[in-house]
Formats: sequence, C-alpha cells, structure tokens
Amino acid sequence: MALRRIRAKAQAQDSENENYFISMTDIMVGMTFMFIIMLMFFAIKLERIAAQGAEVIKSFTTTEEIRAKILKEIKDDMARKGFMVQIYPDKGVLRLPESILFDKGKANLLSRGKESIGVLGQSLYNNLLCYTSYVPDRTARSCPEALHSVEAVLIEGHTDSDGSDFANWNLSIQRSFTAYQFMIESNPALAGLANKNNEAILSISGYGSQRPVEPNNTEDNKRNNRRVDIRIIMIPPKSSGMRM
Repeated sequence: MALRRIRAKAQAQDSENENYFISMTDIMVGMTFMFIIMLMFFAIKLERIAAQGAEVIKSFTTTEEIRAKILKEIKDDMARKGFMVQIYPDKGVLRLPESILFDKGKANLLSRGKESIGVLGQSLYNNLLCYTSYVPDRTARSCPEALHSVEAVLIEGHTDSDGSDFANWNLSIQRSFTAYQFMIESNPALAGLANKNNEAILSISGYGSQRPVEPNNTEDNKRNNRRVDIRIIMIPPKSSGMRM
C-alpha cells in the first residue's frame, strides 16, 4: 500500500511538472509571436514615414522647379520689351539694376524705370495668377488646380554703403515703395492677388546697405549693390503628416 501511494504521488508530481513546462512553452511562443507582430508593425510605420519624407522632398524640389520656370518666363517677357534683367532661381530672385529704375541717390522712377515696372507688373500677374487665390480671374482663365502656391512677392530695395545708415535705409524703403506703388497703379489687378490665407502677396522691404551682392570697395561693385530685387516665395502642398 505504501509503495502504491508513493508511485501515485510521483505520477501526480510528474503531471504537475509536465503541465508547468507546457504552460511556460505556451507563454514563450505567445511572447515570440507578439514580438514578431510588433516588429512588423514598426517596420510598416517606418516604411510609411520614409515614403512621406520622400514625398515632402519631392514637393520642395518641384516647388523650386516651378519657381524657376516662373522667373524665366518673367525674364523672357521683359527681354521682349527690351529690358535685360538677371534671375537667380535658387534664391527665387529677379534683379533690377539701379540704372534702369533710378538716378543715383534718388527714389523717383525714371521714364524707362516706369516702363520696366509696368512690364514687370503685368508679367507677374500673368505668371503668378494660377498659383494664387484670386478666384474670379483664375476661373475665367481655366487655371488648373495648383498644388503649389505663392506665399509672397517681396519688392526689396538695396543701396551701396555710401552715406549714413539712416539715409540708406530710408532710400531703400522709398525705392521699394515707389516701385510697388507704380506697379499697382499700372496693373491694378495685382492688388487682388492673395495667398491661401487670403493675404495680399505683394509687400515691400528696404535693407539699406546691409545685403550687398559685392564688396563695396569699387564703383562697379557699388553699382551692382544699388538694385531692386523681386523675391518670389512659394510653398509646396501640405504633407499628409507623419502620424505614428
């Protein structure tokens, strides 16, 4: 009897040990399965983030290409009217030298300056219209749905380093305002161009001698620094967002 009890107890102990090992095995298999699922989940998320990042980079590249095309169209429009200007697509800038617009130290537009600003204003309107929120004329011209848009067009005045800082700041602001004022007078529809926030895209700024393109150490360099820049700022379409 005693031997039978010992055997029964041993069998019960073996059964408990077997159940314990089976439970531990099930837990380990379950944990491994969950780990694999988590790895797959994060791999899919990382792949999605990488794709969205590539999409954003492509959007910015396309925006630069569109802006470069716009600048070239404006430059060509002005060249056909006899006005030779420079463009810098990487900066989004079209540059008007002082010699076209003003006498040295003055803020009154020359007759040729008025003509050039008039041509520039019309070209800006024609080439930027489809990238703005000016609905009536966009509809009339059957503009395609533009994913990229113009945020702002800055008319920037610049001087050389001759004279006081105050005088140069004042002159640069007066010149940018004079150019803006005549541009709107000769092309009133420009005032209606707005960005996606319904803000007018045209604005002015004056930098005095603070942003030279050449050192102010020769007369030729100073002449190059006396200028008006038209800077076009565009924004790409909004990204769908990187949600985790």
